[in-house]
Amino acid sequence: MAPVDLVKRSYAAFRRGDLDGVLADLHPDIEWHQAQGLPHGGLHRGIDDVRRNIFEPLDASWWEGFTADPDEFLEAGDQVVVLGRYRGIAKESRKQLDVPFVHIWTVAGDKAVRFRQFLDTAGWVEALRI
Repeated sequence: MAPVDLVKRSYAAFRRGDLDGVLADLHPDIEWHQAQGLPHGGLHRGIDDVRRNIFEPLDASWWEGFTADPDEFLEAGDQVVVLGRYRGIAKESRKQLDVPFVHIWTVAGDKAVRFRQFLDTAGWVEALRI
């Protein structure tokens, strides 16, 4: 499978609410770089860490109707750059989230081995602020 197809499959699984499908495409020791400045920013290692600190709080603690909508996929060998937008409603503040993102995925074989996130962290944090 081409790296871009693996990445597209991951976003499709996320859109369906299939967290197991998303995680299935990640290498067990994935390096997940969440944008600094976010409440959960920094480096996370491994599927369990990513599940617990990135994916589970999205719906459980922070957002209603959270989406990561890709607009464009740019192929660069074993890397895939994704341009898109995060959208949702903050659970506590009721403020709307609508910020652009750039994701850079690195794929080796049939698994994503690294994820790097870049976004408007001020917009994310402001939406969560009560």
